[in-house]
Amino acid sequence: MKYRSEEDKSYGVAGMALGLSMFEAGHLFAGVTIDADGLDCVKFTPEFFFAGNPRVPATASWKHIVANYRISVGLVLANTICRKMVLDHGHVDRKLRKQLLDAACEQGKESCQLEKDEVEALFDKDFTNLVNVFSNNAVRTAMEAMAKQLEEKRSMSRFDIEDMLEEFNLM
Repeated sequence: MKYRSEEDKSYGVAGMALGLSMFEAGHLFAGVTIDADGLDCVKFTPEFFFAGNPRVPATASWKHIVANYRISVGLVLANTICRKMVLDHGHVDRKLRKQLLDAACEQGKESCQLEKDEVEALFDKDFTNLVNVFSNNAVRTAMEAMAKQLEEKRSMSRFDIEDMLEEFNLM
C-alpha cells in the first residue's frame, strides 16, 4: 500500500480498524499504528498467526488460513475504499476494483490455492459491503475523527477504537 501523505495513511488505517470490527476480527488485534507499513499497521494478537501444528487436522488448518486470507484482503479493501470514498470524496471505479481483485486473486492462489472464481465470490461480497458502509455519512464522520486521532496519537488500542466506534453508534 502506497500513501500520498500521513493524512492518507491515517484514513487507510482508520478504514482497516473499522474493517476489523466488520469482519468480526476485533479479538485478533491489539491496536493500530500509522508508524508501520502495510498490514503491519495492525498489531495482531498471537491468535491471528498460524504456526502450524501436526495435531490439527488439515481441513481445520486450511480453514484458518482462508479465514486469515479473507481478513487480510478485507483490510486492504477497507483501507483503499476508506481513502478513496472518505478522504478523497470519490467513488471506486472499475479500474480500481479490478486492481484490487487481481491482487486478491494472486494472494488467494499463493496463500490458500484458491481459484479466481472462488476468490471473486468472497471478494464481491466484501467489496460491495465495504462500499455501502463507507457511503454512510455516520461512518464517514467516524472515520474522519479516527483519522485525526491517529495523526495526533500515532496509534490507538483496540479498546480506544471500540470506544470511538461505540461513540458513533457503529458497534
